[in-house]
Amino acid sequence: MNQSITYYGVDVSKDLLHISYQTGTDANGQAQFSYQKLPNEVPTIEQWATQLPTNAQVIFEHTGTYSARLGWVLALQGRPFSILTPSQSKGFALTLKSISKTDRQDASLLAHYGQVFQPLATELASETLHQLRQQQKHLNDLKISQQALANQLHALSYDPRASKKVTDSLLVLQQSYWTQIAAFEQDLDTLSQDELQLICERMQRVSGIGPGSATALCVTTNGLRDFESAKAVAKFIGIAPSQYQSGTSVNRRGRMARTGMGYVRGLLYMAARSARRYNLACKALYERLRAKGKCHKVAMVAVMNKLLHQVFAVVKKNSKFINGFGLPKENLA
Repeated sequence: MNQSITYYGVDVSKDLLHISYQTGTDANGQAQFSYQKLPNEVPTIEQWATQLPTNAQVIFEHTGTYSARLGWVLALQGRPFSILTPSQSKGFALTLKSISKTDRQDASLLAHYGQVFQPLATELASETLHQLRQQQKHLNDLKISQQALANQLHALSYDPRASKKVTDSLLVLQQSYWTQIAAFEQDLDTLSQDELQLICERMQRVSGIGPGSATALCVTTNGLRDFESAKAVAKFIGIAPSQYQSGTSVNRRGRMARTGMGYVRGLLYMAARSARRYNLACKALYERLRAKGKCHKVAMVAVMNKLLHQVFAVVKKNSKFINGFGLPKENLA
């Protein structure tokens, strides 16, 4: 264990940061932790971070935008930190047989996690990539809202006594959504990083991957830069199948892990629908699984994984995509 690093566990909430680190052990050899609370505000975090020792490393969970301030301030000051997923800290708590949960205990648990696993420091995405990811997600949210609005208008069209005032209001909102969607699509069509643009074009070599799914994959994964295998990408996106099996009596059907961004999975699913028809390897895979009795959803998840493997190979090797490569001749007819 590397004793030169002092790990600070930070449990992040909307209003407060609960901070804990080990100060020593008691007479019984039990770890003793210091504890403090700070407002989750940038000036307070800046003041606290400047007082950290040079050997400090901060450990905290990803809690959406609530933890964004902490990570941003630490990155600006060059302080090492590691961001965990909630499942990582929860799994660690289970191994310790922890039966209670408080903010203070969670902070101490995160500090202990750092001591045991010594996680690598996390690097925040660049400012450009961060902005692109936010725009991509916002565009997807706009499309979902626009579709809900279209459904409302469609439902009202069957009511002969529908309120004209309500209908006109919905039409104004719909026009506003269309305008915003067009503006964000235009911005994302021209990625501001030339390297990402090239990678996005490589992804579209794979049959089934269009501009929308390629842009989402490229922006979300930073052009696959930090991934060493297609399996790692599948886990990140949240389509890696899970398994629950023990002995001969417990063998539950696997499900997608769903650890990544939902809108990316949605776009990849739409790409898989196209690949099922025009990507020969994906088409053969789907038909083979269906012939074995697998349901449509299971087969489609397999197609999504196949697409990711093809994309990963094309991008990493900068190779051409040969539709049907490796398939028997009868599958190419």
